[in-house]
Amino acid sequence: MSSYAAQDHDCLDQDAARRILADMGVTAFRWNAGDDSLLWSHHSASTLGIREEDLPRTARAFNRLLTAESSGVRTPKSIASLESPGLLGDGRYKVRYGLKPQVVISGLPCQLEEHGRWIIGTDGVVVGAEGVIRPVAVFDQQISDAKSTHDPVTGIMQRDSLLAALDITLVEMRRDRQGSAGFMVIAIDDLTRINANFGYETGDRIILAVAQRISRRMRNGDTLGHISGHKFGAIIRNCSETALAVAADRFRAAIDDELIVTPDAEVQASISIGAVVVPRYASDADTAALRAEECLSEVKAHGRGGFKVYSPSPERDIVRRRNLELANEIVRGLARNRFVLAYQPVVDARTRRIISYEALSRLVTEDGTVISAGPLIATAERLGLVKRIDERTLQLVLADLDENPDLKLAVNVSVETVIDPVWFATLVEAIRTNRGIAPRLTVEFTETAAMNNLDQMANLSQTLRDLGCKVAIDDFGTGHTSFNTLRMLSFDWLKIDGSYIRDLKTNPDSQVFTRTLVSLANHFGIRTVAEWVQDEESAEVLAALGVDALQGRLAGDPMLRVTALTEAVLVSPGNPPPRAPAGEFSFTGLSRGPLGVGQVKPAASAAA
Repeated sequence: MSSYAAQDHDCLDQDAARRILADMGVTAFRWNAGDDSLLWSHHSASTLGIREEDLPRTARAFNRLLTAESSGVRTPKSIASLESPGLLGDGRYKVRYGLKPQVVISGLPCQLEEHGRWIIGTDGVVVGAEGVIRPVAVFDQQISDAKSTHDPVTGIMQRDSLLAALDITLVEMRRDRQGSAGFMVIAIDDLTRINANFGYETGDRIILAVAQRISRRMRNGDTLGHISGHKFGAIIRNCSETALAVAADRFRAAIDDELIVTPDAEVQASISIGAVVVPRYASDADTAALRAEECLSEVKAHGRGGFKVYSPSPERDIVRRRNLELANEIVRGLARNRFVLAYQPVVDARTRRIISYEALSRLVTEDGTVISAGPLIATAERLGLVKRIDERTLQLVLADLDENPDLKLAVNVSVETVIDPVWFATLVEAIRTNRGIAPRLTVEFTETAAMNNLDQMANLSQTLRDLGCKVAIDDFGTGHTSFNTLRMLSFDWLKIDGSYIRDLKTNPDSQVFTRTLVSLANHFGIRTVAEWVQDEESAEVLAALGVDALQGRLAGDPMLRVTALTEAVLVSPGNPPPRAPAGEFSFTGLSRGPLGVGQVKPAASAAA
C-alpha cells in the first residue's frame, strides 16, 4: 500500500469534469444561504429530467418543484441539530425527495437522491451547502402518509421499523412462554457490479423486483423489510431451524428461477441469506440482526447464493464481543472525526530518496489508542461503513495535497467506494479546483478486489487515469492474476505482496517469483514496489532484481499526520496523547508542517 513518483499526466480540465459528472448521471450544486442562490454544474437540467428554463436558480425555486410529500425535506439545519434524521455527521446528509410530474419532461413522477454537506458558520448557523444529486428510479407516489416508516424504493418496512416489529414478536413469545421465530438477513449478490454495468436506476429496479418476489413467497403473518441498499430483513414467525432452511430455499428459488427484466437489461440475480432462530439464540432484535449478519458474511465469503443459520460457538462469541466493541468505536470515531491518517514513506530502491507516502487510515479512540486499518476495515465492511471511512480518508488526503504542492500520496480504496457518485464527485471537484492534485495522487486497489470486479476495474482504472491520477494494484501475488488480465488493466504501479519479501534472502522460489514479476511489469511499462522490506540485505537483493521502490520498516514506519483537520484529535491539550497498542506498530511518531518528497529520511516531530 503506497504511492510513488511516475510520469506526469495531463490534469483534469473543466470540460472533462463536467463530462464525467454527466456520464455518471450526477449533477453537482452549491447553495449560498446569504442570497439563496443555487449554482449548478453543466448538463444539470438534462440530468434532472427537466427543461433548461425550469432549472431553479434559488433554493426557494427548487423547493417549489418538489412534491407535497417532499415539502421541507431540504430545509437547512443548524449545527445544533446534527442528530436529525438524514444527517450523517460532520454536517453531511443524504435525503430523497420527489419532483412534481408536471415539471419532469417525461411527465412521470421522479425521485432524486441528494448527498451533501451543510457549510456551518462560526456561530453554528448554516451559511450554505454543496453536494451532488442523482435521479433514482421512478416510483408510484400514491403511498399513504401512514407509510412514512416504509422504504420509498420498495414500499416495505425500513430497518428501524422492522427491528421494532421483531422486538414486539420477541416480547409476545416471552409473554406466552412458547413459540419460535426466525430472522433472516438477505443480500442481493453483486449489486455493485449491476449498478456499474447498467446504472443505478436498473439497480433500484432489481431491488424492487427482489422485494416483490420474496414477498410473494412469504406466508401470511411473516414480515419483510429493507435494511440497506442491497439487504433485506425477514421475520419468519412460528418457525423452527428446519422450517427456516425451507423458507430460505423458497426465497432463493424465487430469484434464481427467472431473469429480472428491466427496460435496460435482463439480469440473472441471486441472493445470499444469513439467519438466526429467536428467542433461542437472540433475546432482542439488535442481537438477532448482528448474528444473522455474521452468518451472511460467512456464507458470502464462499460465493453467491448460499445460506447459513446461526449456531453458538465460544470462540466466535469472543470474536463477536471484540467486533461489537470495535463497531462501537468506528461509529463514535466517524461521528466525532477521530479518523486520522498515518503516512508511510516509499523510497527509491537505489537512491533511497522518498518518492511518495501512503496514507493509512487510523482511528484514535477516546483514551488515545491508535487502531490500525486492518481490523477497522474488516469490521467496517461488515457494518456497511467502509464508504464513510473512505470518504473521510479522501477528505484528509485532498486537503493535505492542496496545502502541500510538493507532496505525493497514495490511498487504498474499495471498488464499491470509487463507483459511488459522492466519492467520485468529491475527487472530480477537488481536481477541478486545484489541477495540481491529480498527478500527485495514486489510487490503490487490492489484487483480490480487481479480480473480483474485472470489467469494472478496467473502467475505473482508465477513468482515474483520464482524470490525471495514477493507479496501483496492491498486495500483488495473493490472487490469481493472469498475463492477459495484467495487460487489460491500466495500472501505473504494481506492489509485490510482503509474503514474498519476508523470506526473500533464504527462499529461491520467492526470488524467482519476484524476478519474473518485475520482468512482466517492465514489459507493460508498470513500475514495481516491494512491501514489508525490513532489512538492508533484502533491499539490496530487490534492487538487483530490478524492483523500483521499497516500502517497509527499512524505508520508514508510519507517522501520524497532524493537519488543521486532525490536530484537535492528535495534539489538543484536552485529549490524551496518541499511543500504539502493545506489540503493534500503528505509528511511530508525529509528522506536522510542510511535507514533500525527495529527502533521504522521513522527518518526525515527536516520538510515540
